[in-house]
Amino acid sequence: MIKAYIFPDNVQNSGFSLKNTLFFRINTLSKNRLTWQNTMIIFICFHLRHAQVFMERGPQRIGSVYKKAMFREYTDASYTQLAPRPDWLGFLGPILRAEVDDVIIVHLKNFASRNYTMHPHGVFYEKNSEGAFYPDRTSGNLKQDDSVPPGGSYTYRWEVRQEFAPTDDDANCLTWVYHSHIDAPKDIASGLIGALLTCKKGTLKEGRERMNVSARTDVDQDVFLMFSVVDENLSWYLMDNIQKCLDPKEVNEDDPDFEESNLMHAINGFVFGNLPAIELCQHRAVAWHLFGMGNEVDIHSAFFHGNTLLDRGHRTDTLSLFPATFATAQMVPKAVGKWLLTCQVNDHLQAGMQAFYTVQSCDSETVSTATSGVVRNFYLAAEKVLWNYAPSGKDLTRNASLTETDRWVFFGRSHGRIGGKYWKVTYKEYTDSTFTNPKPKTPETGHLGILGKL
Repeated sequence: MIKAYIFPDNVQNSGFSLKNTLFFRINTLSKNRLTWQNTMIIFICFHLRHAQVFMERGPQRIGSVYKKAMFREYTDASYTQLAPRPDWLGFLGPILRAEVDDVIIVHLKNFASRNYTMHPHGVFYEKNSEGAFYPDRTSGNLKQDDSVPPGGSYTYRWEVRQEFAPTDDDANCLTWVYHSHIDAPKDIASGLIGALLTCKKGTLKEGRERMNVSARTDVDQDVFLMFSVVDENLSWYLMDNIQKCLDPKEVNEDDPDFEESNLMHAINGFVFGNLPAIELCQHRAVAWHLFGMGNEVDIHSAFFHGNTLLDRGHRTDTLSLFPATFATAQMVPKAVGKWLLTCQVNDHLQAGMQAFYTVQSCDSETVSTATSGVVRNFYLAAEKVLWNYAPSGKDLTRNASLTETDRWVFFGRSHGRIGGKYWKVTYKEYTDSTFTNPKPKTPETGHLGILGKL
């Protein structure tokens, strides 16, 4: 758990303004007080079979509640009152924001049961503020930042120098992260990660206003989402979590099914639609800050239903994420309603990497989103067809039979194999609402194959 206090903007040092002095505390989430619950309900019954793999507690299954470590922020150095934070942050640490020429001072106090650190991305730091443990040939004072023991404290100093700042072509604020870096994969899997923004001058509001939801002058709010298959098998607290099993002594940690049950396909630590409400105002700009963490399975396609975004000047509704990549995009939501936000990787979607965001009118009247363009009607029917993947019966790239080459694996029909023909459902276009006269295919559309109407 991290605790932080942000001082007023009135201190100057080495040409940089010390606008972000933070007191952070790390605590282990205890069993009865702050254990992390990935899900409370399963939001669509269709997902029940998939959800049981990860959510159901059993003799050798942990279920949905895990012990974690978290960075948490407090209102002052007494560490008695938690600073406000949006519920949708989940187990992410507090949001750190700074502008060009700002200095971030973090006073880290470790209340957990093992050594941890804080290591930032996207800012300048000297060797004594790197917060990463590895054989870097340093010693003495230059090594203290590498490992903060239980009960210990350390002060990190990070600068947002011009060469680390957003360029003219970048968004006003860039998305980065900070995390513990004793053993980074295990530290992050245990919960110690948070978001960091570096911004152009004049983007952030002054003083304590920065702690509000609307901390910026250019957008209505920031939203931060981490897409990650959280591997609880890597957590430092795996043995503690195994004790939650109904028969913990019989748990085989190397059992593939047990390992699979501990892969939480989460957005900010929530699965199957349980991310607390993200509420946006219609027609007000929102900055989305997305990042991926993890390993080779953490290739994500974050898809926003209902509205589109601008990603580096390009219109899209999907952002691609890889491990340790950070995306910044802007949305001006137009469509009011409750909208789905998912990873479109099939396995991740079925395993629960889904959430909601809501767009509502925050003014006295809802503004119409109607356009003055032409209304174009298309009459499409979903129809069952027997689809042939290779109608010629040949591998035309080699002029060879599909059943006499190594392609037989896919097109042979013996030994219980289906072959190259499969029943499918495709979209078919008709001329009008009677759905009696299909539109003929043209040479220009023949290449569409199984795809629906262009």
